[in-house]
Amino acid sequence: MQVKIEKQDYEGRGVTHIDGKVVFVPRMLPEEVGEIHIEKEEKNYAIGKVDAILEKSDIRIPSFCPYAKVCGGCVYDFVSSANSLLLKKEMIKDLMRQKGIPVEDFSITPSRPVLGYRNKGVFHVENGHFGFYEEESHHLIEIQKCELMHPKINEVLACFQEFAFLNGTFTVRVSEKEEILLSIETEEQIKIKEDFVKKFPMKGILLNHKCVYGEPYFLEEQDNIKYMVHADAFFQVNPYIAKKIKEEVLKEVNPNDIVFDLYCGCGFFTFPIARIARKVYGVEVSPASILNAEKMKNENHGENISFHVGKVEKILPNISEDCSFVLVDPPRNGLDKTVIEFLLKKRIPKIIYISCNPKTLARDLQKLMSQYQIKSFQCFDMFPFTKHVECFCVLNLNI
Repeated sequence: MQVKIEKQDYEGRGVTHIDGKVVFVPRMLPEEVGEIHIEKEEKNYAIGKVDAILEKSDIRIPSFCPYAKVCGGCVYDFVSSANSLLLKKEMIKDLMRQKGIPVEDFSITPSRPVLGYRNKGVFHVENGHFGFYEEESHHLIEIQKCELMHPKINEVLACFQEFAFLNGTFTVRVSEKEEILLSIETEEQIKIKEDFVKKFPMKGILLNHKCVYGEPYFLEEQDNIKYMVHADAFFQVNPYIAKKIKEEVLKEVNPNDIVFDLYCGCGFFTFPIARIARKVYGVEVSPASILNAEKMKNENHGENISFHVGKVEKILPNISEDCSFVLVDPPRNGLDKTVIEFLLKKRIPKIIYISCNPKTLARDLQKLMSQYQIKSFQCFDMFPFTKHVECFCVLNLNI
């Protein structure tokens, strides 16, 4: 059947209607006309697949990736980076309009670079072949390299046979000094070849979370602050954009502030905030991340930092001190409802909300705006060519 795409949704899919039912069509752009067939039929929507594009958008260009059509990671691989930002901006506007959030005119800071920016990659292994799972499935898409990954990660991928195993996963991390951490999970007995280790500035290798070579972490340094990044801990995947966001956070900090840094990880924002603010409380569910942060407190002169490990919704009510503002950088599912209830009850003067999921951000802002107003809103292209985008929102309490 022939369709014309009306707009794109949050997943980067084309949106059209057939007999009054919404149909999502991956890999089609607004105003494009295509021949499609229905792959999945649900009660309220359907999923289509392109058979042929009959009228192409002016912004469509050849893809840079041979796997994109089946991998599903890069939903904007067939437009320029600049045009992908325009599409993401319209997507965010649409999401916010649906929830009545007043954001229309905002910027998206582009990444530099737009390829080779990811400092971490997780790869699945089946029957001796590695790659990514196809979106919403456990079907392995075998790859040779990924253009989004740091070049050093792709160099490790090229040497897979030197640490090969049949089934499991492996994670590769690279520091700004280009040190490598390799973490392997498998039920098989494997041996790392010495020649493989010598090819790289290998900082450490873990097998089933146990360090079998070197150290299980590297030290990352930014703006004279040192971070201990464990192989299994969360750390920002795009260093350039992470620094840009940190700069925006620090603009909001004053010397007398008492700050709650929620979902703080290994202290990426906590340590620089502590250099300005009077006191900072960092809360994080990952024991490994907090352990790493605690080890760096003396190194970073963080005497005014108090780290707490546990779920934010459990720890937050037990911090007796009042705060000037709260920084929240939650996982993709957004804020727990009890956290929102706490923020509204305490009437904290300012909230900085950093989100990697505009959909859950819009949901949470709708609730917070019963007592808050948006002071500023901007976005950062943390994940070029993917459907993801980082949002940065400053909320002030209504007086």
